[in-house]
Amino acid sequence: MTGKSIANDTDHARPLAIEWITDEDRFAELAAVWDGLLPDDASPFDLHGWYSNWWKAFEGSGRLAVCATWRGEELEGVFPLIRSGNRLGALANQHSSLFRPLARNQAAMEGLAAAVIEAIPGSFELAPLPSGDPSVAVLEHALGRARMLNFAESLHTSPIVETDGDFEAWRVASKQRWGAPLERFRRKMGRDHEARFEILELPQDLEAELDVGFVVEGSGWKGRAKTAIVSTPETERFYRGVARAFHARGELRLSRIVLDGAVAAFDLCLLYRNRLYLIKTGYDERFSKLAPGLVLRLSTIERCFELGYEAHELLGEDSEWKLKFATTERRHVVLRAYRRTPLGAGRYWYRAMVRPRLKSAYRSLRPKAR
Repeated sequence: MTGKSIANDTDHARPLAIEWITDEDRFAELAAVWDGLLPDDASPFDLHGWYSNWWKAFEGSGRLAVCATWRGEELEGVFPLIRSGNRLGALANQHSSLFRPLARNQAAMEGLAAAVIEAIPGSFELAPLPSGDPSVAVLEHALGRARMLNFAESLHTSPIVETDGDFEAWRVASKQRWGAPLERFRRKMGRDHEARFEILELPQDLEAELDVGFVVEGSGWKGRAKTAIVSTPETERFYRGVARAFHARGELRLSRIVLDGAVAAFDLCLLYRNRLYLIKTGYDERFSKLAPGLVLRLSTIERCFELGYEAHELLGEDSEWKLKFATTERRHVVLRAYRRTPLGAGRYWYRAMVRPRLKSAYRSLRPKAR
């Protein structure tokens, strides 16, 4: 751990103390006060437990560099970052559904942003930031004041199913997009198989249920593409750690469709502040004619309506199967910044100017689908 340094702050009687945390034990000590900063729109990805499990799994990605700002004994803000070479970036990767700094108020966010930007060695990259989040505007303004070359680029859009209304109204509006007779498939499962629908249940034997679920999640195309949970020890360690942490909080939910004793489809979800987040899902391709993954999604959404949840967040990119059910979305951006050096200017020019044009030219040359 490094000590706290004092920054001038004329807006408050007490000076702002900046602490850069590079030690895992000190990082763990922040858990309670970190979670005390959560805003009204907090998600599970804002929690200290999410980041601590990420670090335990992926610490080989760089060096821990969490910026914490204090006013006296009160934590004002936290910025979970990682340092790799000349780059400072988000404590996040492709397994992170959302990333953002946390602060007590607007002034605290501005102080936090200024502290981090002053410490950027060469380049800065944050993703996936929720587009429109107040922190994005604060960061862009602070980067401009620091005369850093910066730009925000669209990243991906995550579909969301709003479930705080009437299920029948949603069903009628979305059914034409399903692309398959999912309700008939569900009835057929019960008629032709010994079927069990275990929807949004608390695990009874967590490790055993994860073992089976992870096998199903990795049994199809995800396994072949090596994107499944069990594809790497680091990835499996991360998802097991997250499952254990949220199970201890009472916020883990598992769903399964079991046909003749075999798990045909599996979900790992987090239930947080009355919203259900789909962390991982998969199905056994032996049952693909019954579309078990889509049937599980329909059954889960129906259950969300019954329980009065606000929404079922499908997370990740707007894949075709997610759009069959979604009613709204959340957009994400990546924010990049570079010091005004020859190397930084070159990287900025390539990322902001050249690369988008190359991508556009590539798309225009691809044969159109028929």
